[in-house]
Amino acid sequence: MILDVDIRLRQGSFQLEATFTAGDGITALFGPSGSGKSTLLAAIAGLRRCRGVIRLGSHTLTGWFPMPPHRRGVGLVFQDARLFPHLTVRENIAYAWVRAPREARPAIENVVRFFDIGSQMDRMVGNLSGGEKSRVALARALASAPDFLLLDEPFAALDGTRRRTFIRVLLDMHRAYRLPMMVVTHDIEDAAALASHLLALRDGQLVADGAFAEASLRPEFRGLLDARDVGAALPAARFRGAQENAGRHVWLRADQVLLAVEEPRAVSARNIVAGKVRAVTAEPDGSRLVKLETGMGTILSRITPEAESELGLGPDKQAWALVKAHAV
Repeated sequence: MILDVDIRLRQGSFQLEATFTAGDGITALFGPSGSGKSTLLAAIAGLRRCRGVIRLGSHTLTGWFPMPPHRRGVGLVFQDARLFPHLTVRENIAYAWVRAPREARPAIENVVRFFDIGSQMDRMVGNLSGGEKSRVALARALASAPDFLLLDEPFAALDGTRRRTFIRVLLDMHRAYRLPMMVVTHDIEDAAALASHLLALRDGQLVADGAFAEASLRPEFRGLLDARDVGAALPAARFRGAQENAGRHVWLRADQVLLAVEEPRAVSARNIVAGKVRAVTAEPDGSRLVKLETGMGTILSRITPEAESELGLGPDKQAWALVKAHAV
């Protein structure tokens, strides 16, 4: 199910302009607070009026008579879950299920089994933990049989362990139900683990749009990151030490990568990757950012000017990247 968006929206002095296509994978919508991420999701879901065109598959959702939210085939999961507090888990899910198109309704027992919430069905949602509420919110969204699922910072209330578990649930859900998603986040590791496609917003404008590994290398996207987060996305499956459920990519920070100009031997680093230097860029603080092209993809490493000089780094220089297992 393809989502095509070409819209403009004004809110006081803030203006959002976005033109993009999101395919049937998982799209990460990335950007700092106030960049327009939640506003864009609200426009797609029909909760905010906008000018322009939004299409989902063969259906146009906008126009003179915009399609109402409940008919768009778009599911929306909010940051705070927004479950009905006066209903049980069972009743929350049933509320969405009975409003889904009859021919598209999933079997409730399958949804319950998938999210492992059978023991919670008769509990009031106010008695659930943050992680349990997140699962129930996803189950309710899935019960509505959406063609496209939007998630607005679903990890905000979860700690590290529960975040990783939730990422795995989303990946499994996407594969099992072939459900395209757009996930809002400002955490680069979450985005890398989940997404095959990247959209990045800054001040209401798209600054990056494309396949995650390539789009996240663009200077415009790098400008959204804290200096400590600058790095590159590489396939998780290629790293020794990566957890089995690491996700699609590992976000390898430039500060986590050592460089050698001779093939390393007898070192503790579990990941040693050969490549060629493509560029060495001076950073504002005087550090050097080295771009290394490897068989795994592009790797970035931050080094000192002294290291650059001593190693003789320059375009086409052979080099090896060393990454400790704990970094991934």
